Amino acid sequence: MPAGHGVRSRTRDSFSRPFRKKGYIPLSTYLRTYKIGDHVDVKVNGAVHKGMPHKFYHGRTGRVWNVTKRAIGVEVNKQVGNRIIRKRIHVRVEHVQPSRCTEEFKLRKLKNDQLKAEAKAKGEVISTKRQPEGPKSGFMVEGATLETVTPIPYDVVNDLKGAMEFGPELAKNGANAVRIPEHTCHKVIETNSCELHKCMEECSKEPAGLGGCRDNICYCTYYCKDPPM
Repeated sequence: MPAGHGVRSRTRDSFSRPFRKKGYIPLSTYLRTYKIGDHVDVKVNGAVHKGMPHKFYHGRTGRVWNVTKRAIGVEVNKQVGNRIIRKRIHVRVEHVQPSRCTEEFKLRKLKNDQLKAEAKAKGEVISTKRQPEGPKSGFMVEGATLETVTPIPYDVVNDLKGAMEFGPELAKNGANAVRIPEHTCHKVIETNSCELHKCMEECSKEPAGLGGCRDNICYCTYYCKDPPM
């Protein structure tokens, strides 16, 4: 079935009432006073079908240009192509609410008037223009200690290979429990030909030593408290 393109198409969620806000409409909605020039937000109330604006204007902010018996005339900007058109619509009072878009401006205006009055009483001239936030002030760091950290070589491939081959055997002795990558050293045991049991036996003399053969060379990975720099 093709999608519809009606006046209220795709408004299932946007026109629905909020959670726990269904039911009767508060009386303050009808007793609120609107004057020409006020800023209002168009918010459609799905429970009232009369005087409902088009879905495009839902969530828009405009100015009141006319007040009638049951409706309010709102002037809203609408972008059509590459131009902006001022659209004048009439909506019922259930579908509008006072906007707070100018609340900060009004508070700042009152504060500036108060500051000007105080400065005039002192005989001073001040500027109430908003200034951009500048960079943070500089400061000196005191009592800081420097620590130089340098990386150490770590053969991940060889270590993982040895752990898979000899991990169960070393786990019996608790050797894997003390293996820490930051405290791991490597060395080559000089032998004519690498035999696995001899390589492991020689490497077991080191703390938590783990030996393995690779290319007929015995590599030993062991725990060292102070790794080489």
